[in-house]
Amino acid sequence: MKYLEKILDRYTMYQVLTTVLGVYVLHGLLLSLIGLIIYPFSGLLLSLGVVLSAVLITHYVLAALTKAPANVWSSVITALILFLIFTPTSTLSGLAILATVSVASIALKYVVRYRNVHLFNPVALAAVVAGLFGLAYASWWVGTLWFAPILIIGGIMVVLKIRRMPMVLVGILASVLMVLIYSLFRGEVSSDIFISLLTTSPLWFFMTIMVTEPLSTPAGTKAQIYYGAFIGLLSQIPFAVGSVFNSPELTLLIANLVVWPMTLRGRLTLMCLKVEKVARNTFAYTFRPSFPVQFQAGQYLEWALPHVSPDGRGTRRYFTIASSPKKQNIRLVVRTSESGSSFKESLKTFDRGSVIHAAQLAGDFVLPTDASRHKYLFVAGGIGITPFLSQLDYLQDKRQPIDASLFYCNNQMEDVAYAKKLNDYEKLGVRTVHVLKDAPENWNGEIGYLTKEMLLTYTPDVAERLIYLSGPPGMVAAYENLFRSLGVPKKNITTDYFPGLA
Repeated sequence: MKYLEKILDRYTMYQVLTTVLGVYVLHGLLLSLIGLIIYPFSGLLLSLGVVLSAVLITHYVLAALTKAPANVWSSVITALILFLIFTPTSTLSGLAILATVSVASIALKYVVRYRNVHLFNPVALAAVVAGLFGLAYASWWVGTLWFAPILIIGGIMVVLKIRRMPMVLVGILASVLMVLIYSLFRGEVSSDIFISLLTTSPLWFFMTIMVTEPLSTPAGTKAQIYYGAFIGLLSQIPFAVGSVFNSPELTLLIANLVVWPMTLRGRLTLMCLKVEKVARNTFAYTFRPSFPVQFQAGQYLEWALPHVSPDGRGTRRYFTIASSPKKQNIRLVVRTSESGSSFKESLKTFDRGSVIHAAQLAGDFVLPTDASRHKYLFVAGGIGITPFLSQLDYLQDKRQPIDASLFYCNNQMEDVAYAKKLNDYEKLGVRTVHVLKDAPENWNGEIGYLTKEMLLTYTPDVAERLIYLSGPPGMVAAYENLFRSLGVPKKNITTDYFPGLA
C-alpha cells in the first residue's frame, strides 16, 4: 500500500479521480459493446456527450458571470459522476432531461453556497431536486456485478490518494451492519442480501467517490470515521421525507448538513500583507483572511492560485498553516526550486495586496489537547518545519510549557528557517538540535542523518515519547522505521501528509 501511495502522490487528487472515473466510463462502454449491460453503446455515447457539454458550458458561463474561483476539473468530475448514476438514453426527451440535470448540478453550486463554497455535494443535490420534481431519478446503473471489481480497484486508488481509508471502511461495515439489523428485524436473514449489497448495489461507488468529496467531509480522522459510520448506517434505513424516499443521494445531503459545522464553512480569500525570505529559496507569506479561521495547530489547507498557463500540476496545492490558531493573520511558508511548478512561480510574484484562495481544512498532525502531560520528539526535514512552527507558536501564545526535543534536518545552514525563533522555543522546554548533511567549518551541531546513537544521546527516553515526523516522504518513512527499531510503538508515531503535489 505504501508503494502505491507513493506512486499516487505524484499526481493531484483531480488527476487521480478524473482518471479513475474515465476508466469507469470506458469500462461501461466496453460492457455495452460485448452485451453485458442492457444500455446500447449509442445511448451511452450520446448521454456522455450531452452531460459533458451541458456541464462544461454551464461551468464556463457561470464562472464568467460570477467571477468566482472555479476549477474546470471539478466540473468534469461532476459530469462523469452524473453520467454513471443517471440512466443513459438516446431519446431526445431523455437527453433533454439529462442536460437539465447537468445544468442544475453546476448551477446549484453557485446558488446553494456560503462564503463561496457549495453546502452540499452538487451531484447529490441535483439528483434529489430532479427526483423531487419528478424529472429524473438516479438509477445508479454503475452498481452492477460487472462493474464491482473495477469499482473496488478504482475506489482503493481514490481512497489511498486522499487518505480516507478508515472513513470508507467504517462506512461500508456500517452499511453491512445496518442491513443485518434490518434483516433480523424482518426475519429475512440471507447471504444473498449481503452478496447483493457488496456486488450489485452502488455501495462501492457511493462510498469511495461520492462520500469522499473533500469539501464536505470533516477535518480529522476521528470525525471522518464518525461521518462514514453515520452515512453507512443511514443509507440502509428505509424512510421517506414526503414523497422522497431514502437513497444514497438523500443520505449524503443529510450527512452534509449534519457535518457542516465541522468544516471550514467557506472558501477563504486571503490578501497578502507581507512577504519575507526566511531561508534559501524559502519564503514566508503573511495573509489577512476574509473571515476568522478556526483550526488546530498543525493542520493544512488546500490553496488555490489561478494563474496564466498552469502546468500539469494544476492551480491547487496543500500547505500547512504555519501560524498559531490564536493569531488573526495566517502565515504560509513555502520552499521553491529552479524547476518549481507554475503555481510556485506565480507565488514568487506575490507582494502586498496579492490574493490567493483557500478551502478544505484537514489534517491529523496535531498535538493532544492536554499537550503538557506528554513528552515529545519532533523531527522536521526542510520545509517540514511548518507544522511545528504553528504548534509551538500556539503553545507560546498560551504560555504552556512542554518537554520536547526538535531535530531539524537540512542540507546546509542556508536552508535553516527561523533559527532565532527556534532558539526562543527553549523557554517552552523545547530543545532544538540542528542536523546538517553538509556542515560548515566549526559547526557545533550534528552532521549527516539521524541515527540511533544520536537520538539516544539527546533523548535517552525516546521510547517513552510521542514522535512527530514531518518532511519529504522518503525521510519520514526511513525515520519511522528508525523509531520503531528503538522500541517506539507505532501508535506513538504521527507522520505528516500532504495529499497533493509539493
